[in-house]
Amino acid sequence: MDTMITSILSYRVRFLAAVVLLALGATTLAYEWTYELKPIRGVYATYGGGLGDPWKPTQTDHKIMFSIDGPAAKAMFDGMGPDAKDICSPEDGNRVRKRDGERLYCMRSKQGEYQCNFGFDLRTGKSIGGIIC
Repeated sequence: MDTMITSILSYRVRFLAAVVLLALGATTLAYEWTYELKPIRGVYATYGGGLGDPWKPTQTDHKIMFSIDGPAAKAMFDGMGPDAKDICSPEDGNRVRKRDGERLYCMRSKQGEYQCNFGFDLRTGKSIGGIIC
């Protein structure tokens, strides 16, 4: 009887140890990702009016547009999926992803280069897009 109890306890201890090790392994896997600020490549412009007919920004009309490329644009493109139809880039092999009524616009060229465009009305904080077709 003592051997049976010892065997059951030994089994429970091994089972509990395995559960703890699995939990620790899952915790380790969950923490492999880290929040990290990374540099971006791109350009920006401030303006008043619209992108098609911009003028010098004023106190009441001040906007900003960004065009980024490289790894940051790829991260945005990959996170947006799926592709959308686009008449602005008719070249075969280009892929486009758009969100927020086309105010966030990302493209992957057939050469594998990424670019994203977006903008804001600085007076209201609203997204206004950063590219025109």
